[in-house]
Amino acid sequence: MRFRRLFSIFFIYFLLVAPHAWSMEDAILAVVNDEVITVKDLKEYLQGILAQLKVEGKTQAEAQETIQQYQAKGVEQLIDDRLILSAANKMGMLIRPEAIDQRLDEIKKRYKSYDEFLDTIKREGLTVTEIRKKLENQIKGQIVVNNEVRAKVYVNPQEVTDYFNTHKEEFTTTSRVFLNTVFVNSEAGRESAHKKIAEARKKIKQGVGFMLVVQDFSDLPSVGEVTEEQLRPEFKKQLDKMIVGDVSGVVEVPEGFYIIKLEGRKPGTTAVLKDVNDAIYQKLFEDKFRERFKAWIEKLRKKAYVEIKS
Repeated sequence: MRFRRLFSIFFIYFLLVAPHAWSMEDAILAVVNDEVITVKDLKEYLQGILAQLKVEGKTQAEAQETIQQYQAKGVEQLIDDRLILSAANKMGMLIRPEAIDQRLDEIKKRYKSYDEFLDTIKREGLTVTEIRKKLENQIKGQIVVNNEVRAKVYVNPQEVTDYFNTHKEEFTTTSRVFLNTVFVNSEAGRESAHKKIAEARKKIKQGVGFMLVVQDFSDLPSVGEVTEEQLRPEFKKQLDKMIVGDVSGVVEVPEGFYIIKLEGRKPGTTAVLKDVNDAIYQKLFEDKFRERFKAWIEKLRKKAYVEIKS
């Protein structure tokens, strides 16, 4: 059911991309070298992506992530895919049947039986031969991108250190406090509000549970967990004198009165480089990969004849 919704997203997007061409499946959207991309090609391309996602048993989150990538680029993505596959074929790249078998076996394992797998691909209008061809092209694309782009990305250890030193705020957490509070609004009159908060304070002194007092007296939910910077001045003044478990006296603020219970403190922390080294490396690597991949695709486009019809 979710894949029908995903296809409807593509369908709406496609109408926006080519509203005049939709009724003419042979209308040309683009030309890549000696190949033309028609409305029918793009329609089948998008349907094929959705069908393969379903056959591969992708989760909804995985499917949505893939779909967003293709949805954002539309015919541009189809052009890039054809250029990547063309680059692989020009290299004379051949994929061993065993590699395709292995990838296909990984997909089959997501099904209870081989018959269930066959039923699924049949419903999606695919055959095993077509699935194998799609997998072969995927592997070719991955290999050529790995060889031409990913293998040429290098992150110097000094770059990791420099990033850490210039982005310390990303690896620093501020100190926090957890507060339970009783608040009485003085909008109807400060005298009556003060009387009510005094009664609440009396209940606490008598040993009534703080959260029961909150339920019976408070006009707002407890403050909860906040950073030190988020604390209002009246609270800070009280908390400087308190330890965990303490309950304050009545705290007056312009809009009413509070009673504060300090439930806990979390000191601020700053990560050390060795703890975040891998995460920084991965971020820098992916940033460089995206830049290099974009440049590589542009290079492929310049070497090819690419024309997008308006």
